[in-house]
Amino acid sequence: MNAAKSTCDEPLPGGERRRDLQEMLREVGLDVESWLPKLQEHLGVTCAQALQHLQENDLQKLKSHAQHSWEIRALEKLLTQARSHSLSELQESQKVMMNKKQNQAEQALQQLKSLLSEGRQRQEEAVRMKEAELRQALGIPEEYWPPPQKPLREVIENMQRQLGLVQGTLSHRQNLSDRELPRWASGGLALQGIFKVNHQWGLIEKREQLLSVPEDFSLSGPQQGPRMETKEFTSSQAESIFTQSMEKLGFSATTLAKGGGWGFSLEAGTDYSKHSECKETQQSTGLQCNYLSQGWSQLQFSKTALQKLKCMDDLLDPSAGPDRFSSLRRRSEDFFHRFGTHANQGPLHLGGIYWWKAVSEGFQREQLAEVKEQSAEILDSYIRGSYCGFPVNVAAGMNISGSHSKTASQMDSCPNLQTKVQLTVAQTGGPPEAGSLVEWKAGLLASNQTWCVIDRGLQLVPIWDIILSRHETDFKNPHQLADCLRESYTVLNSLSAHIQDGEEFLSTKKDIRLFLQDVKYWEISDPEEQLRKLINFMPPAMKLILRIPMSWLNA
Repeated sequence: MNAAKSTCDEPLPGGERRRDLQEMLREVGLDVESWLPKLQEHLGVTCAQALQHLQENDLQKLKSHAQHSWEIRALEKLLTQARSHSLSELQESQKVMMNKKQNQAEQALQQLKSLLSEGRQRQEEAVRMKEAELRQALGIPEEYWPPPQKPLREVIENMQRQLGLVQGTLSHRQNLSDRELPRWASGGLALQGIFKVNHQWGLIEKREQLLSVPEDFSLSGPQQGPRMETKEFTSSQAESIFTQSMEKLGFSATTLAKGGGWGFSLEAGTDYSKHSECKETQQSTGLQCNYLSQGWSQLQFSKTALQKLKCMDDLLDPSAGPDRFSSLRRRSEDFFHRFGTHANQGPLHLGGIYWWKAVSEGFQREQLAEVKEQSAEILDSYIRGSYCGFPVNVAAGMNISGSHSKTASQMDSCPNLQTKVQLTVAQTGGPPEAGSLVEWKAGLLASNQTWCVIDRGLQLVPIWDIILSRHETDFKNPHQLADCLRESYTVLNSLSAHIQDGEEFLSTKKDIRLFLQDVKYWEISDPEEQLRKLINFMPPAMKLILRIPMSWLNA
C-alpha cells in the first residue's frame, strides 16, 4: 500500500485540501500542472497532509520523474517542509487539546463541588459519573483512581491541586527546532556511536559524537501513545544493567540484548544461587510523548569523526612508511573506543519515562514468591498515589517513615517476613522540578526541551558502510580504508564483519557512474552504436543495477 493513502483525516473540503497541496508545490518552484498528477498517480497523494507520511522509497519514485536536478532538490525540500509543518501543527493541536481537557476537568470539578455541598456521597450515580468525567479529562487510568473509601472532599482537594499544577506548567512553552533536538535530547545521545562487541558494557558506555544531524531531519508522530512496562529483578546488578541499557539504547535494543539477540544476555554471567537472602525489585515505567524521526537514513559523520578517519586515510599512502599498517590498526582501535563501530539508523523516539520502583530486602529465598506479591501490591498503591496526589496506601503492619516523589520511603513489612520496602520515583525527561506525575506529563507536552531519547531502534550500520555510501569522495582510498576498518574490527572483537554488497557492488557502482557520464554526450545521429554500447554494458551489471538506491546513482 502506498504510504500516503488514507491519511487525509482532517475535516476539510476536498477543494481546500487540493489548494493547500498546490500552494506547497508552488512554494518550492514545482509546476503544479506537471507534478500534481504525478503525486496522485504514483503515490495516491491528493492533499498536503499526506506528504508527511511519505518514506524514502516514495521520494525515490518521485525523483525518477524529475527532468532537472533542481526538481530533485525541490522535491526533497517539499517533503522536509511538509514534515516540519506537521510537527509544529501537531504540537499546536496538543496545546489546544490540553487546554480543552483542562476546561473539561475544571467544569467536572465544579460540578463535584456542588454535589458535595448538597451532601451527596461517592457511591451515588451522579457523583460517579462526574468523577469519571474528571478522571478522563485528566488522563488517569481507572485502576489508579482514588479507591471508594477516600472521602469525596479529599478527592476534590487533591484534583484541585493537580489542575493548578497543570495550568502553571502549560503557561511556559518553549520548543526547539527539529534539527536542534538530536543535539539537545539526552546530551546528543542519538548522535553517538555504538561499540558493537560481545559483551554488554561495550553497548552502554558513552561515546563521542559520531554523526552529524542530516539537513532533512524532521519529526513526525507520535507513532505510539503512552505505554506501561513492569520488570522484576532479583539483584542490584541486573537492575543496574537494565537501567543503563534503557538510558543508552532504549526499549527495543534492551529487549533484544536481554534475550541474547546480540549474542549475549544483559543478565548473563551473574550467579545468585549462593546467597541466603534475596533482593526483589519491582520496577514500572510509563512512557509519554513518543515522537518518531524522519530523514535519519542519510547518515553522515560529524566533523571530528570525519577528520580522524581522514588521518587514517593518509596512512594508506605508501609514503607513510613501512609501519603504516600497524599504526593504522592502533588508530582504528582508538576510533572504535572513542566513536564506536556502528551508528544506529533508528527509528529514533523522543519523549520521557516516569519510573516507579519498589525494592524489598531482608528475606530468605524461600519467601521470594510471597515478597514478589507483596511488592507488587505496594508498588500499585504507590503508582495510584503518584497519579492522584494521595499518600502511599500500604498494607496493614507497615509504617511509612517518609514519602516524597523524589526521595525514598522505607516501610517495615508484616512481622513474619521482617522485610523492608524502599519506594522511589525517577524521571527520564520531563521537567525536573515536577512534583507529581500529572505536572510531569504536562511539562513534557509543553516543551520539547525536556525530551530525552527513549528508543533508538535496532538498525545498526557499520562505519565502513557509511564511508562508502555517504563519504566516498571525502577520502583518497575509501575502499581500502573501509576494508582496513572492517578487518581491524574483526581482529579486535573476533566477530565476523563484511562490507555491504561486497567488492562487486562497489566496482559496479563505479562503472555505472562512468557509463552514465558517457551517456550525456551520446549523439542521436548514431543510434545503432549507442544500442551496441548499451548491450555490451548491461549483462554484468543488470542484476545489481536493479537494487542500487537511486540516491547513490545521483551522489
